[in-house]
Amino acid sequence: MKIGIFYATYSGGTQMASEFLAEKLKSLGHEVTLKQISEISFDETLTYDLRVFTSPSWDNESEEGQPHIDFISFIQKSAGKNFSGKPCAVFGLGDSTYAHFCGAVDIVTDYIKKNGGKIIINPLKIDGYLFNTEANNKLLSDWASKLKV
Repeated sequence: MKIGIFYATYSGGTQMASEFLAEKLKSLGHEVTLKQISEISFDETLTYDLRVFTSPSWDNESEEGQPHIDFISFIQKSAGKNFSGKPCAVFGLGDSTYAHFCGAVDIVTDYIKKNGGKIIINPLKIDGYLFNTEANNKLLSDWASKLKV
């Protein structure tokens, strides 16, 4: 399967998690492309069999639990576009001490659904990725093994 993983990162954690996921999916026999969301157009995402979107949750303009600013820009630029039932998956990094734990995951998931995408697996919310990468990579690995179109 041809999989595109599209991410944004502030501190590097989401990039590390996305790279781990890409390697795991490659080990399962998939062709994987990893790109920052700012480097891809909406139409280009449609060329993959599966799209995986991943963002940290952040405080943007004093509103907690928002996606990375590059995701906000991607969403704004793709207004009026439609995934036409194409399979998508979402995971994100967050901190459970905040009121809106992994709020970006919910926002990106809602965006995909409202724009005709098909969420094929429950979104994955990862707490404190950099504080326990081994356990969190296990979560990602288990999640990756369930990604089927």
